[in-house]
Amino acid sequence: MSGWGSAAAADDAPALSVEGVCKRFGEVVALDGVSLEADREILGLVGANGAGKSTLYRSILDLAAADEGTIRVDGFEVSGQSVEARRRIGYLPEELHLYDRLSGWELLELVAGLKELDNAPERREWLAFFDLDDRRDVLLGEYSLGMRKKIGLIAALMGAPRLALLDEPLNGLDTESMRRLRLRIEEMKAAGTTFVVSSHVMSFVERICDRVAILKRGRLVATGTPDEVRRQANMADEPFEDVFLELALD
Repeated sequence: MSGWGSAAAADDAPALSVEGVCKRFGEVVALDGVSLEADREILGLVGANGAGKSTLYRSILDLAAADEGTIRVDGFEVSGQSVEARRRIGYLPEELHLYDRLSGWELLELVAGLKELDNAPERREWLAFFDLDDRRDVLLGEYSLGMRKKIGLIAALMGAPRLALLDEPLNGLDTESMRRLRLRIEEMKAAGTTFVVSSHVMSFVERICDRVAILKRGRLVATGTPDEVRRQANMADEPFEDVFLELALD
């Protein structure tokens, strides 16, 4: 389904490589020497509000150029090959800004065109998956929060991107939709998509993520499987929510 017609990446390149990335806004250090890698897995990127998660996402997308360090997506350096890098990314921002005078179908058609996807059957399948097939021609301005989140997820995930960045994907979703999303993410990971997922729902993070990276005031303070992060915090038998609070908060 994927189009793009873009240059080939190195066969052994990870989906995401972040090396020594720093980003400042005046006197504020938003990212302080962050290094991480993700490939064919679900990586949970978690932290308190203001920890630097959104800045890191924007740096990966080359919307906020890093002051220091290197970011590569599928082998392409975002600072010099941002078009090739972004072609491989699906992105769901925490705050969705949609074209309210377009219908759900029209928005997906627009995004498919931008991604150079000829994928009408895939779009129909996604709409049915999220129970939106009978609302496809309704204007987005009339969608509920949950419906808008579903459309945003479809726009991010259709075409099976190499790297999917999902910032708070559960907001507005009901329990059944959360379950469906979890299962679809796991299916897509098995097929080769790498996910970086931010969420404040630690039960979801622990269940779905192969590894977790915890940011605190712009620094990576822990990384590993949920059980490894527990051991790093000397909290091997504690709920993961408590481990997160111990490591992520002052």
